[in-house]
Amino acid sequence: MVKCGTAARPQPRETIVDLWVSALLVVLVSVLIGLLSSVATMKLVDTKKLRSDMEEVKEWQRKFKIARNTRDPVALQEVIDSQSRMMQIQTSMMGAQCKPQLIFIIPLLLIYGVLSSLFGATPVAILPFNPQEFLPFLEGSIGMSVPGSGFGLYFWSWYMMTAFSLGALIRKAFNLGYP
Repeated sequence: MVKCGTAARPQPRETIVDLWVSALLVVLVSVLIGLLSSVATMKLVDTKKLRSDMEEVKEWQRKFKIARNTRDPVALQEVIDSQSRMMQIQTSMMGAQCKPQLIFIIPLLLIYGVLSSLFGATPVAILPFNPQEFLPFLEGSIGMSVPGSGFGLYFWSWYMMTAFSLGALIRKAFNLGYP
C-alpha cells in the first residue's frame, strides 16, 4: 500500500526477457518494413528496364574509361556525344528507385517515432563484447555499457543494424540487387 505523499516504487523488470522481446520486436519491424518495401519496389518499378539501363550506363562508363586512358580522340568524342543521354538515363533510374521510398517515408517515420518513444534511451539489444573500450565515443551515442553483459544498443542503433543487414538480404531474395 502506498502512503500519502510517497510514490510507488516500480517493479523490477526482467531485463533479459525484456531485452529479448525488445530486440525481437525491432528485428520483426525491420523485416516487415523491408518486405513491404521490396514488394512495393517490384510493383512500382520496372526492374527489367532499370537493370538494362544500369547495364547500358556501366558499359558507357567502361568505354569512357578506356577512351580517357588511351586518349583516342574518336573514342572520346563518341562517349562525350552520348554523355547527355547517359545523364538522362541516370536521372530516370534515380527517379524510379525513389518511387517506393517516397511512399514509405511517412509510415516509416511514424513507426520509428512510436518505437523510439517507447524504448527511449534504454538498451534493446546487447552485444556480447564492449566496443566502447576501443571506441570510447560509442558510449552514450549508440548505446551504453551493461555491467556483466556487454554493450547495450539503443533502439535507433539496433534498428539501423538490422534494417541495413536484413534489408540487403531481403532485396537479394526478391532479386532486387541491381548490378
